[in-house]
Amino acid sequence: MRSLIIISQYFYPSEASTSQLLTDLADGLFAKGLKIKIYTGTPSNGEKSKPFTILRSPDPFQKSKSILGKLVSSLFFLLGALFFVLFKVDKRDSLLIASNPPYAGILGLVFKFLRGGKYYFLLQDVFPESAILSGIIKQKSWLVNVFNYLIYLVCFNSEKTIVLSESMEKLLQSKYSDLDNFSIIENWSIAPIELSDKKDNEFAIKYGLDKKFTVLYSGNIGRLHDIETIAEAVKILYEKNQNIQFVFIGDGAKLKILEQYKNQYKLENLLLLPFQPRELLSQTLTACDVSLVSLVKGAESVVAPCKFYGMLASGRAIVSVSETGSYIDKLITEKECGINCPCGDAEKLADILIELCNSPDKVKNMGINAHQLYLKQYRLDRALKEYIEVLNLKES
Repeated sequence: MRSLIIISQYFYPSEASTSQLLTDLADGLFAKGLKIKIYTGTPSNGEKSKPFTILRSPDPFQKSKSILGKLVSSLFFLLGALFFVLFKVDKRDSLLIASNPPYAGILGLVFKFLRGGKYYFLLQDVFPESAILSGIIKQKSWLVNVFNYLIYLVCFNSEKTIVLSESMEKLLQSKYSDLDNFSIIENWSIAPIELSDKKDNEFAIKYGLDKKFTVLYSGNIGRLHDIETIAEAVKILYEKNQNIQFVFIGDGAKLKILEQYKNQYKLENLLLLPFQPRELLSQTLTACDVSLVSLVKGAESVVAPCKFYGMLASGRAIVSVSETGSYIDKLITEKECGINCPCGDAEKLADILIELCNSPDKVKNMGINAHQLYLKQYRLDRALKEYIEVLNLKES
């Protein structure tokens, strides 16, 4: 049996959600007897070794948060991966190429046309739409046409292009009407979550959350997340003297918005914490009454927020800030595990949270429904079976 080689700029021990998901995937496939190799731009940092081979490209800009630094970092990774694909990979192996950076699909084209190999493309967000929504690329830029054509070529020549939601598939089919090789494999909770009562939660007790109605946002605080609406709602609730505590765990380009609100308005109801160790995930995700997920208007067909699946697994009610009719809105409404608030309506978001704060039985039932949905649809073992089928792998 030949190897499956996963190529991703981010991998273990990075704390990014993409890294943790792909690490879960590699661990799970290896546990099923499949031969796995990894090529990544994430440095080792002296972490515990994995039972499969991990090759790492040098990258002096890996920790940069600026757009320019990230661009240079991605180019370092791409050049190293290009050498790896050209000279170090057996053409009988299969490549699974994650779309970070978005032009990583070039590696698949090189492998197919210069080496005669096969590749699969894991499209984690629809590009260049994600860059346009983020404000990185202008709608009328010539780069839009370049990236549209590149993504088309990569998807057209892949054995399969894996997308993360039905709405992503519909957007791609509307762009590339002659493509029919998409497969939907939804994500999963990045760690098993042990359900616990907040009053017994050590993390909650440590930060004084056990005695307050707590709203948690955990994960990337990025450009495609509607942090502005949430920040304004935090301010409104503080001014109304509501006993509602907000906790943000994570980092990202929009963290500065929360920091500015906290400092400018002296928001004592807003706690900002860095990413926590993965082994604490069960505690952090259950140290709340309500979980928050958000997407800016127009992003629901472009990305699928990884944090959503951990929220379901944690058995907590979910409040989403997303476009009315988004797939998250439809899912949590249909399954009665949460409430959606339209983007930009901070007053409504504040009202929703006040209502939930005063409705403990409703919040509890939503949490039960969320966990049941996770058990039914979003476990890792479900995703592993789907990847094995789509990648045409055979378990030993």
